[in-house]
Amino acid sequence: MEQSDAGALVGWKANPLGSRIMLNVQTMHRGEESDKEMRERAILIDRNQAVLLANYLYEITGESKPHRRGLLEKIFGN
Repeated sequence: MEQSDAGALVGWKANPLGSRIMLNVQTMHRGEESDKEMRERAILIDRNQAVLLANYLYEITGESKPHRRGLLEKIFGN
């Protein structure tokens, strides 16, 4: 098995592409002699995968999902 390529997430950008999303992630890695190296990877995911990933991240961090306001809440507030 190949050694894991681990790095710290330092940035990301998501671009919609029809029914899919192009997720670009930037990670920082320690190279030889403690030099730091930034790498970028593009990952193509569908909308369902994006929702599953978001829900998973909310769950493991203990954070709550943003509350979606209904039409009446938007009109009358609260």
